[in-house]
Order: sequence, then C-alpha cells, then structure tokens
Amino acid sequence: MRRALISDIHGNLEALSAVLADIQRRGIDEIYFLGDVVGYGPNPEECTDLTMKNCKLHLLGNHDDALLRKAVGFNPLAKSAIDCTRERMKPDQSSQPQERARWEYLESLQRIHAEAGLTFVHASPRDYIFEYILPSSAHFEREKLKDVFTRFERVCFVGHSHLPGVMTEEPRFYTPRELSGEYRFPDPPQKVVVNIGSVGQPRDRDPRACYLELDDTACRWNRVEYDVQKTVEKVRSSSCLDVRNGLRLIEGR
Repeated sequence: MRRALISDIHGNLEALSAVLADIQRRGIDEIYFLGDVVGYGPNPEECTDLTMKNCKLHLLGNHDDALLRKAVGFNPLAKSAIDCTRERMKPDQSSQPQERARWEYLESLQRIHAEAGLTFVHASPRDYIFEYILPSSAHFEREKLKDVFTRFERVCFVGHSHLPGVMTEEPRFYTPRELSGEYRFPDPPQKVVVNIGSVGQPRDRDPRACYLELDDTACRWNRVEYDVQKTVEKVRSSSCLDVRNGLRLIEGR
C-alpha cells in the first residue's frame, strides 16, 4: 500500500490543493495528516475542510492545540496568527453547522498513532506536539536523541520543524538532497526518525510544498510547485495577519 504523509499545512490553501492534486495524480491510496492545519496562513477553514474530507489519519499539531486552548510559548508572529484564527473559527451560538463541525474535528485529533512498527506523531515520540527534533540535535542534543530512540519500535514519522530529512541513531541527520530524494528501509531494519517536511510553510530554502510518499520498501519526498504569490497576496490583504507570514513563503524559510 502507498500512503502520502502530509504535515504543517498552516492555512495555505494553494499549497494543500496542489499537493492533493499531486497525490491523486500519482494514484496514492491513503493520506495521513500529521498536524498543524492552522496557523500563519489565510485559509484555515478551507484547509480544515480538505483534511476532514481527504485524510484517513488525523493528528494534533502544536498550532492546532494552541487554537483550541491558548498559544503559550509562541513567538509574537505565530501567536497573533493563532489569535486571529481563533476569532474566525471558534463557534458561538450563531455559528453554522459546518463551523461547529470544523471545531469538533480539531478537538477530536489524535496525538499519536502506531502500526506495524511505524509511529506517527507531530513533533516527537517523547512529546507528541511540542518537542523539536532538529538537524542540529545530532550535534548538540545527543542525550535527548538517545531517549527519543527508545520511544518507538522502528520508524517514527514527524513534522513540526518543517525541515525534511532522516535522523539516524548514530546520530546523524541526512537531508533529502543527500539521499537523492529517497530513503530505502534497510534490511535488517534500523531505527530512524523521518521528517516529512511541510506542505504550507517549507523552511529548507525550497518554496515548493513538501510531502512524503511511503510504501513498504522506501519513503520519498515529493516537491510540488504552487502559486506562492497568490498566498502572499491573501496574507497581505488580511486585516489581522502579519505580511511576514506570507513573505517568508517566497524564500521557503
């Protein structure tokens, strides 16, 4: 079975629509969503509707959690976007059924899913929605990584940092470019953490949307062009989103 793993959409409808079209074009069977449908971007409602409709697995991200509760520990840019989104999306007595359904969907998101030696979380198997596993962790957080690797059986798929790649148990981090866009699962199996990258806000200096294609033998990062400028203009015209949320998309940072 082939699956698409998507994460960190962040209200970017143009990126999500392009990724869903690419997934359909490739004939991929199922979509697993690893969290953060909201935050930063101008179309949180539409993106939530699309994940509700298209994804088999739905996990909670830190921005989704902040939307439902409170943005604690967020930088001012991220916090203002979440506060803006909450004002738009949180239902009240006058809300329509679809608005309530979106909120209930977000409240129902799982924090972790495991099957057949594979673990799926938004951030880390130690802290499902907040802890970062960064490329720099291989050099500066080795004790943390030792603990991380005790928390899952074989492969742990994450998003959160928006930086695609593979962290090995050595530890060492490999970018998709170093892996020629594909990581083949070794035999005998070795534990790895695989970051699937971000659909709606890539931060690896490549503005194209990123998602992961997974089968029994390998995982592959697919990059998809989308109308970045259209998203930027939507952010620019928003009454409560900072334009920097859009401008960063141009450079993929």
